[in-house]
Amino acid sequence: MSGNFENPFGTAGALIRNTWITKRPYLVYFKPTARCDLRCKICNRWKEKSSSAEELGLSEIESFLSVMKRNGATVLILWGGEPTLRKDLPEILNLAKSLGYRISMCTNLNSLEKKAERLLPNLDTLLCSLDGYGKNHDDARGLPGLFDKAVRAIEKSTEYKHLRIKIWAALHRFNTKDIEPLAKLAKELGVWIEYFPVALIENYNEELVLQNEELETAFGGIVELKRAGYPVWNLDSVLRIMGENRHVKCNIGRIAIHFNHRGDVYSCEDPEGNPLHSWGNIRDIDLTELISSKEFRDVGLGLSSCQKCRLPCALELSNNLLTSYAGMFWQSMTRS
Repeated sequence: MSGNFENPFGTAGALIRNTWITKRPYLVYFKPTARCDLRCKICNRWKEKSSSAEELGLSEIESFLSVMKRNGATVLILWGGEPTLRKDLPEILNLAKSLGYRISMCTNLNSLEKKAERLLPNLDTLLCSLDGYGKNHDDARGLPGLFDKAVRAIEKSTEYKHLRIKIWAALHRFNTKDIEPLAKLAKELGVWIEYFPVALIENYNEELVLQNEELETAFGGIVELKRAGYPVWNLDSVLRIMGENRHVKCNIGRIAIHFNHRGDVYSCEDPEGNPLHSWGNIRDIDLTELISSKEFRDVGLGLSSCQKCRLPCALELSNNLLTSYAGMFWQSMTRS
């Protein structure tokens, strides 16, 4: 979601209508694929066995995106897996843009440089996973040379002036020393940077997760970098939540809906990718009926106590939504 208020006045009506009047989700999270070309230490989704044969076709994607758009959805977030592994990703972006979505995409940047011309014109926000500086990033992601490829991809992306580009830096015990170097890199590249702590995946990344004292030190330092003029995108309120490891009221279940590469529909998911509440498959359910139902709304509200992740897209929309919207609108209006 982060970064999709570039046209705040054009978006405000849709947010107000869907949040408080129709009470239907306006954020659509979609995984075009579950495939991944990295072997990250912080995330185990690459271990999921998946193939292109089980992925939704273009007509099926167009169908559910059209239904959601008719019901007031305005923002599409592509993630995965690695979205750029889909050969027909340009066509997916074209159809989503033709339907009127604002589009964000999260990518590991491994193949973006060579695909930029076909992908970036239809994106509004590019979220660039870059967690460490130099070899530290390569080691964490399991691919030698990835850092240099990522930097080249970001440099290429800056040629597209309509595009809001943000480095998404997931912080863990072995990369906190890279917080300032990454901020300096973002400044040199002319892009934004947004930090967040790695979420716990049991029996996989426990030794990487920052503890309370480490969180306080790391995010206190980020606050200072922001005050010093570095292009830190995080709202001050979000940095405080992360640094103090505060509990929040999560609103994602209330304002968003998730679709995976097979067409499964769910309200949200845990850091390992397990659905927190499944609704079935797009081939078998009436989406309009689902998102209009009291049960869907009740489940979304019931997820408000979830504290499983600290993703910026969740925290910047946590607690009081009116206050959150105001802060995000102001940020988009005052930060180019």
